[in-house]
Amino acid sequence: MNDAGSSDKQSFLSQLFVPSLVLAYFSTWILEALTGIFLKDIALTFFGSSDPLLIATASQLVTISSGVSVVFGVLLGLLSVRFSHKKLLLIGVLCVVLGTLGCFFAPSFLLMQVFFPVEGIGTAMVSAMSFALVGEFLVLSKRPKASGWILAGGPLGGIVGSLVISYFFTSAEGWRSFLLWFALPISLLALVAVYFFAPSSPSNPETVGKKAYLRSFREVFLKKSAAGCLLGNMVRQAGLAWGVVFSITFFREQFGLTLASGALVALGSNIIMVLASVFGGHLINKVGRKRQLVATLIVSSFFLVLLAFSPNLWIALTLSYIGAFIYGMGFPGSVNLTLEQAPESRGTMMSMSTIFVTLGLGLGTAIGGAVLALLKSYTALIFTFAAVSLIAAAIYFFLTRDPCNTK
Repeated sequence: MNDAGSSDKQSFLSQLFVPSLVLAYFSTWILEALTGIFLKDIALTFFGSSDPLLIATASQLVTISSGVSVVFGVLLGLLSVRFSHKKLLLIGVLCVVLGTLGCFFAPSFLLMQVFFPVEGIGTAMVSAMSFALVGEFLVLSKRPKASGWILAGGPLGGIVGSLVISYFFTSAEGWRSFLLWFALPISLLALVAVYFFAPSSPSNPETVGKKAYLRSFREVFLKKSAAGCLLGNMVRQAGLAWGVVFSITFFREQFGLTLASGALVALGSNIIMVLASVFGGHLINKVGRKRQLVATLIVSSFFLVLLAFSPNLWIALTLSYIGAFIYGMGFPGSVNLTLEQAPESRGTMMSMSTIFVTLGLGLGTAIGGAVLALLKSYTALIFTFAAVSLIAAAIYFFLTRDPCNTK
């Protein structure tokens, strides 16, 4: 009887494993709304003005956070050799909690620059360790669906955060109330969920030596397919800069959309990404990791090129959303292809992937900004990002191998 009860309990806990990771990923994206929506309000709070220069200064919170996350990613790759992935995930969610609290209490912009990167470190840890745990505890056939749901948790956090802000936190210092009454409870709930529902694996002995660390990084960087995945992930994420940074401005400039209408277009894009991540995760076992990833990059770039010649708003929106859905289906493919490259060093592999992804978005933003500044043409900008996606597809096709050989 006791064995049956214990088995039922284990089954119940295992069913809540993936939802706990989804919630952790969800919590990291909620705080992204702080700089995505409240940037002007943060400038008003700390500088007393919404002058464009001061808003630009406030936006550097993201730059600082990204830089710190990249540096910390290397350390995370080392830590994952010695410590269990669950322990590191818990520390990551705790960093999100501490970053949220610190930003809420910050009396000056200087302290905001201290605490916001703490949340960035937490986000990097949650991202890398969530997928490492999926690779460690789920059988191969279940990993794609799980990663699809986890990836969907990100844009879902953006959707919910935006809606909550628009209805409940529109006052002058609403960003602080948002942190206290919404972001903080969600991150605390994620901390509790991961603690109780994520399975534990034993930490490596404290006597882990230099050879173990070198072996882990050697498996990641000296293996052609693993290194190709990291390079492909960086270039692919550079292509994502079109959707994250430039697409809404394109619609506003080309079709005269208001800010409110642009926000609705962005909301639609987030919904598309949620659906694409889930659908893509369910499709991988039938199509294959590498095949799905390469195909989505090639086909989505075709829709991006068509967008440049759209005669009206509705055709442009249709092409944009179809292209975004196809592109989004590639996210689970990218994660799962990367996850299987270094089975003995998944923590290090996913930590390095987090670094390359962060660098990729910055690279894409810089390339897009340079093209727009020099050529002053959205057509040229669109062609550039289509080319970036095709380059990413070529990297995956020629430099990587799907170790699972699905089909």
